[in-house]
Amino acid sequence: MSEEQTVQRISIFILLTLCLVLALTVAQITRRSVPNGAVGLVSPPPTSKLLAIRCGRFIEVSTGQEIVETIILVQGKKIVAVGGGLAIPPGTPVIDLSEATVLPGLIDAHTHITYHFDANGHFGGSALETRATAAKYARENARDTLYAGYTTIRNLGASGLIDINLRDDINAGKVPGPRMIASGEPLLSEDMPAGADKTVRIAAIREWVRARIREGADVIKIFEGVDAANNPVFSEEEIRAAVDEAALSGRRVAVHAHEAPAIKAAVRGGCTSIEHGTFADDEARRLMVQHHTALVPTLFLPTHYLEHKNQFDFDEGTWQFFRDLQARNIPNARLAIRAGVWIVSGSDAVAGVHGHNARELEWLVKAGLTPARAIHAATVDAAKLLGLQDQVGEIKKGNLADIIAVPGDPLQDITRLQNVQFVMKDGQVVKNTLVAAPKGF
Repeated sequence: MSEEQTVQRISIFILLTLCLVLALTVAQITRRSVPNGAVGLVSPPPTSKLLAIRCGRFIEVSTGQEIVETIILVQGKKIVAVGGGLAIPPGTPVIDLSEATVLPGLIDAHTHITYHFDANGHFGGSALETRATAAKYARENARDTLYAGYTTIRNLGASGLIDINLRDDINAGKVPGPRMIASGEPLLSEDMPAGADKTVRIAAIREWVRARIREGADVIKIFEGVDAANNPVFSEEEIRAAVDEAALSGRRVAVHAHEAPAIKAAVRGGCTSIEHGTFADDEARRLMVQHHTALVPTLFLPTHYLEHKNQFDFDEGTWQFFRDLQARNIPNARLAIRAGVWIVSGSDAVAGVHGHNARELEWLVKAGLTPARAIHAATVDAAKLLGLQDQVGEIKKGNLADIIAVPGDPLQDITRLQNVQFVMKDGQVVKNTLVAAPKGF
């Protein structure tokens, strides 16, 4: 064999080896796991390829109307067309959801993605856990939340940048989860300098907000309350300082407040939303209407705690507080609805609620919303509160392709949304227990 022939054979061998390695690598990259209980395939990352979805029933959430035989066309991450009798271009893969009700991905405006039960099924009784352990549970919670049909959440409070880092990992495609608006650390009254005067406190609040923004927070969370004299722990002026500082970077402020004086100070200070608002009075409700401040009433939370009392290690004072919340929050929400307060759905998802976020919608209906309005509160209203109204919350041309499907009709039975069987986020099917993947997809 000549030297030239030897070189040629070596070159061919190297070329074939490289091709084999490339093929194995591509196969590994394109492989996708199927969620527990799912059938069919999870789609590869979205490309420019066109996809059609055939809907049996389609809820137009902006109007609350149900439309039959609607076609949705998706290309890449976005919806490119929606309509009844819309022509499907020849050769386009079709997902047949003709036996289901289709609506936009749901939005939970108040979660705690890091809250979890420990290995013994308890919350609050374990020794201080590592950040890595908390992050592991947060990833599991994010996955369960997404598979429950919640494609967007606003997380209000997490230590160690866990929610911010999780948001970034989800955005990078490293882990499955909903789109996240994350606050990082919340502002507590204990964060204020002891004995400081008004000027020092306001300066400290502004710097605190700037620090959270430097860390990557999308939204600012403040824990408001009342002192022994029933005065707000943060004054209207102090809330205003946080709101103004956040606004310089395009951020909004959410305020945890149960008591009427705390609610009034937060609303007058310009916050975007009141979280809970359980003990609001008539004046507080009038102020929320006047300022168009959203109320995220988190109605299901105390029931969840009390139903799982053996799993939470709280003292009797805390349990009495939850009993008071359970007794007051539905009547208070009814008063808010009658007064015309802007209601947005948020579950306050703690340990045991992730993946069951839609229980909040059931409680909103108990409080007097129709199923259509409850769905609106978890789609259109929540998108506006989060500043994402041009991206999510409705299935319409130009929006991101966040689409879910359920058997039955949630406009007749809101609990149908506790059984989401199809989830698409950003044009990618992440759960499908309704149908097999379409041919050509």
